[in-house]
Amino acid sequence: SYLPNTESYKVFKGTQLSFKAIKRLKNIAESNNGFLFSTPGDISSLRLLKKAGIQAYKVSSGLFTNIPLIQEIIKYNEPIILSTGMAKEEEIERVMSLMKNEGMTNIALLHCISLYPAPYSSLNLSYVSKLSEKYNIIAGYSDHSEGEIACLAAVSMGAKIIEKHFTIDNSIKGADNNMSMEPHAFKDMCKKIRNIEDMLYLSDKKPHPKELELRNSRYRMLVAKRDLKIGEKLTLENVNFMRGSGNSHNFISAYDWNQIQGKICISKIKKNTLITLDILSD
Repeated sequence: SYLPNTESYKVFKGTQLSFKAIKRLKNIAESNNGFLFSTPGDISSLRLLKKAGIQAYKVSSGLFTNIPLIQEIIKYNEPIILSTGMAKEEEIERVMSLMKNEGMTNIALLHCISLYPAPYSSLNLSYVSKLSEKYNIIAGYSDHSEGEIACLAAVSMGAKIIEKHFTIDNSIKGADNNMSMEPHAFKDMCKKIRNIEDMLYLSDKKPHPKELELRNSRYRMLVAKRDLKIGEKLTLENVNFMRGSGNSHNFISAYDWNQIQGKICISKIKKNTLITLDILSD
């Protein structure tokens, strides 16, 4: 899908995979509890992938405006991941309208900046959440920056799919190999992504259930600063706000001080003793 004598043609000439190679990669992926998906560069490649049993398709940024190819992919009714590098918003809108009109729901959009390498200042990672919210779909990030930091940041901002270029050796010449990630670094990045996903703990409520177990031993409670006499009013001069133990019950939290201030002791209270409602009156 490159015109002869263009720079892209020279770079990618001879790099196409045979049908046999595609089948072999598919078997390797499935034997490792994964699956193979691929980007068809043109309609004939799409048909070859379909014949090989590929069950998901990627539309690269350079193919995002190739409406005839996208229409052919839609006919297979398989999952589609579309990368949006270089795309204008009206082009994204047109492709998404096409998907909607054809009843396609198993799709995802990847935010992408098609610069090689892409400077951090160009990445605009907040656009990941914009894609997700606007189209109510899974959104992800296709990275062309150096290192792992952009991928990790994108996950923390809601990206559910990460595309990162992979190589076995950065010193190999050709294409974007020098900015791709080698196996050890790639594996380490994946571990960090899983850790970030754990950190996200998807809930709109606080506190975390495990924090509830700590409240009694961490929050401050009302304690006598010195021995208190019957009839004495509680003031900031004769009380302290201190940590108790996890076994503390019926305590008065420092949070409620404004409702307790000025109440009168109806019993003697020894220094460093918890002050409770049953020994106070108005």
